[in-house]
Amino acid sequence: MHIGKISTQPVETCTGDCSALTLAERMRHTHVGDIVVVEYRNGEAVPVGLVTDRDLVVAVMASGEDADQFTAGQIMSRGLIVVSETDEIGVALDEMRRSGVRRLPVVDDSGRLTGIVALDDIVEYLASLLSGIAEVSKLQRMEEQRFRT
Repeated sequence: MHIGKISTQPVETCTGDCSALTLAERMRHTHVGDIVVVEYRNGEAVPVGLVTDRDLVVAVMASGEDADQFTAGQIMSRGLIVVSETDEIGVALDEMRRSGVRRLPVVDDSGRLTGIVALDDIVEYLASLLSGIAEVSKLQRMEEQRFRT
């Protein structure tokens, strides 16, 4: 299964000059735990960083400073790791494990942001597969009983 099929779309985005207070308000309003920081290149949104709710707590709130004094560009994660929308789920899981992150922006072949995938999205998909497998065993027993009685 390609990761683009289970990624969340649309993605909450901002530019690097967005204030931390605005980020927190948007996360609360949209019920998300992250916002992808983008730069616009040739009119296309290209991910350059990620700000999570944890980043806001650790970098902003714990400092005691005014949240309007911080920007997304200052607190976003560096060395952003992305996956291609055509990558298999295993590739995304390997990247998450290797990098110690739970969320990955998803891009197309030109690097344009198309979605975001969280570890929870992958777990939910895999759980549905396992549920389907369990259903096969149940149906097999029912069919066997039907033909043997």
